[in-house]
Amino acid sequence: MRLPKGWNPALAADLLRDTSIEVADPAAASSEASVVKGVWPGVRMARGADPDAGPTGVAWVDSNGWLARLTSARRPGTPVWIDAPPEGNRRFTADSYMITIADSAAYGARWVISLDDTLAAALADKQPAALATWQRIAAAARFFADRPQWPQWKPEAVVGVVSDFTGKNEFMGQELLNLLDRAGQHFRIVLRDQVSAESFAGLRAVICVDQEPPSAVLRRQVLAFVEAGGMLIASKTWGEAPGKPAQAQTYPRYSERVLGKGRVALADDDPDDPYVLANDSVVMVSHRYDLVRCWNSGAFASHYTVAPDRTRAVVHLLFYAGRGPDAASVRVTGRWRAASISTVDEPAPRPVKLASQKDAVEVYLPQVSQYVALQLEG
Repeated sequence: MRLPKGWNPALAADLLRDTSIEVADPAAASSEASVVKGVWPGVRMARGADPDAGPTGVAWVDSNGWLARLTSARRPGTPVWIDAPPEGNRRFTADSYMITIADSAAYGARWVISLDDTLAAALADKQPAALATWQRIAAAARFFADRPQWPQWKPEAVVGVVSDFTGKNEFMGQELLNLLDRAGQHFRIVLRDQVSAESFAGLRAVICVDQEPPSAVLRRQVLAFVEAGGMLIASKTWGEAPGKPAQAQTYPRYSERVLGKGRVALADDDPDDPYVLANDSVVMVSHRYDLVRCWNSGAFASHYTVAPDRTRAVVHLLFYAGRGPDAASVRVTGRWRAASISTVDEPAPRPVKLASQKDAVEVYLPQVSQYVALQLEG
């Protein structure tokens, strides 16, 4: 936690007592942690308190999930801290602090707790409403601190994004991760110089849009994935692709070829809009392979992770509007036999109704807060 202005050590010690929170200077973080600059999560509001929206009319959601995952991929095993202080002319509530903590923790990182000036001053005066907000902040931090195993579980994915995410590839690669998350497409980050035989296991498609042509080794690895039944979505810099032209060219902006059991979709022009690329990839892969779907959810994101023995899973559900849904249903792929939910306000797991489908389950949620840990057992 960043120590607010005007707080003395005695005040900090009093408020931090019996919590999992400690005071530290993010700028002085050791080499054993990665501290990265993030954004305040939630539905982005325009002037007049109207939400910003994209071309589809969906509210624009700021999130640090993709950043947490990319940082972790670059420095595996290193704690990741997201530094996103409350800034700007906006209203900060107990709910907005809770979703900010959950937005980082759901993806295996932690948020550097930073209080807005109004809340910090009210806490110094021991105002009841401020103390209630502080209790929710402390409860959210404790919730994730008490579950250290979850960040070690492996994320499920449908597509792999291959890039070095730096230099000329920084904008397209990083914004693609951001927008795939927003489009509900579960992805795996594959660093271009660390591709292995396991990198593409279980994926439906691989996206390669770096401005440099692939190395001979990477080319062989990706084409072997395609021949086995996968799909490659690539920019023109990929170069010529083997195989034969597909009888039907299904997708605008792409030329398709058939290779073995799979397909190659080469962009007719170099992609310059990550929003279009992200949504094109979702259509090409097909929604039939969505890992998580949610109805009556509003502005929503999910992160689906599975335990090493694959007998347990947790799907982190994040609702970025001002409140959680009154009633929602969630479809999750996998053959699970039992489900329960935990929230910051009710951390003890509560069983919820589950309906089995072919290779998936549907779970019915009661009224919940903005963050829900959906826990599944096989």
